[in-house]
Amino acid sequence: MRRDHLNLIVGFVLAAIFGYWLAGTAAPKKAVRQNLSAGNEKPEWKTIKDEPAVKFRGEEREDRPKSRRDDDAIKEGALEGQRSLVFADREAMEAFLKKSANKVKLLGRIDALHALRVGFSNLDDFESLLSGKEELSLIFPVAIPDPGDGTAQPGAVALGDGLLDWLGITEDHTAWGKGVKIAILDTGVAAHAAFGTSISGVNLVSPPSDIAQQNGHGTAVASMIIGRGNQTPGVAPSAEIFSYRIADDAGRSDSFLLAEGIIAAIDGGAQLINISLGSQGDSALVRNAIAYARKAGAVIVAATGNNGLNRISYPAANEGVIAVGAVDAEGNHLDFSNTGQQISVSAPGFGINAAFPGNKAASVSGTSFSSPIFTGVVAAIMTQAGPSRLSPDQAVNLAYAYLNDGGAAGKDVSLGRGTPDIGRVLNRNRRGIYDAAIASQRVLPPSSNSPYGQIEVLVQNRGTEPLINTNVQVSTPTGVINSNITQLPPNQVQTVRVPISRAPQGNITLRFESSVSLSGGFIDTKKSNNRQAQVYAPITR
Repeated sequence: MRRDHLNLIVGFVLAAIFGYWLAGTAAPKKAVRQNLSAGNEKPEWKTIKDEPAVKFRGEEREDRPKSRRDDDAIKEGALEGQRSLVFADREAMEAFLKKSANKVKLLGRIDALHALRVGFSNLDDFESLLSGKEELSLIFPVAIPDPGDGTAQPGAVALGDGLLDWLGITEDHTAWGKGVKIAILDTGVAAHAAFGTSISGVNLVSPPSDIAQQNGHGTAVASMIIGRGNQTPGVAPSAEIFSYRIADDAGRSDSFLLAEGIIAAIDGGAQLINISLGSQGDSALVRNAIAYARKAGAVIVAATGNNGLNRISYPAANEGVIAVGAVDAEGNHLDFSNTGQQISVSAPGFGINAAFPGNKAASVSGTSFSSPIFTGVVAAIMTQAGPSRLSPDQAVNLAYAYLNDGGAAGKDVSLGRGTPDIGRVLNRNRRGIYDAAIASQRVLPPSSNSPYGQIEVLVQNRGTEPLINTNVQVSTPTGVINSNITQLPPNQVQTVRVPISRAPQGNITLRFESSVSLSGGFIDTKKSNNRQAQVYAPITR
């Protein structure tokens, strides 16, 4: 890895980003494209988390005549007095505009989808214009993920500047991602000394007059991909970043702007799209935009959200989107990271070094930063994993094939399929790699057969050779239990369970430690993943 000569002034100061409120709904301004050149100033340090989502209010218009309430929007938490309409073709769209001029206000249009955004003050007037052939959709608030209570569970381990080691990157990766076009739909990306390239920007939402005051979320997100140097490393530093500012400096956006950003990114040639924003509303218009992107061969990656709920935010929950949750530096699921069946993979999301506007640096946490890490992984695999460049889907499938398992064996609602390991992908055809890993150690709840619960140990073969007679040792307060795994093929997992034989006395907790070792004189190439320990206070039935 090439060492950057940035002299970073390290000092952590808590900061939360509060921007300016957008003006009331109006016809969209023309998108402004800008080029952001890399800066030369020395970064300073601060500490941030994902900013809390801002609650939206329906418009308050003094001139709105008395009419039925917009109950559908109110019930679903959508923007009142607004809808998106998708028509079968351009002719139908233009016909609607012609007949509706005096009853609705045109607030936006996406010609590629034959879609309109309209505002109305009288619901009856609006509904009188509909033929029933349009695809009607509410417009939902979209925002930077809410950090929940703002903290991870006790014992969570920050990643700091360890991203490259965590992903198994041990070589000079400066050229990784070269030529891969990545769109970041966010608050905008500011120029920064940690970026070795200029950034093209399209503003669907107007930026602040002083760009140094721009919400730093998008810049921090971008640094997970293109950051350079030892302090703020990114996964694919030579990727081409296209910034689409769809959120204001309070982190607020909506589903129409999100769909508009996706379409603009695809029409601009993006191969990968990162969306570190979320919504509780499932927009039909956004689903159409996702389908448009997938038809073009692009991959969309999105954050699952930070509410600590068993519910994935949209668009991460939409079909065709890779939903990324958060783990700490030890690969443990973070309590604030949303869970659910739609989660695809997980990546680091706690205490990560990142770039920040004004040539500063920050320690960031949240699924907002897990998502671009996986986006960067895909970009790196596209350029590095084969004799010729891979397509986005080919790179995703290869990343999936060599994920590190964790939690429960296989895909689960907390970690998805697992966590990425670029080193395993790049070394997949190299013979002679022996790597037995304790993928996870967790406590299973009490049952009739195990009144104090069980310790479940997940062992994974992360090498390229079969493992024969692998010893798994679990140390408990009542002794050491040894188990033997007769054969474990490459990339496979095996579960070992040990009953907890007694409850703690008084306030004393129990400590369990599991380890794995090879037989036959073979040397484990990565001994750092051979052991896990856990302190637990069992619950009796």
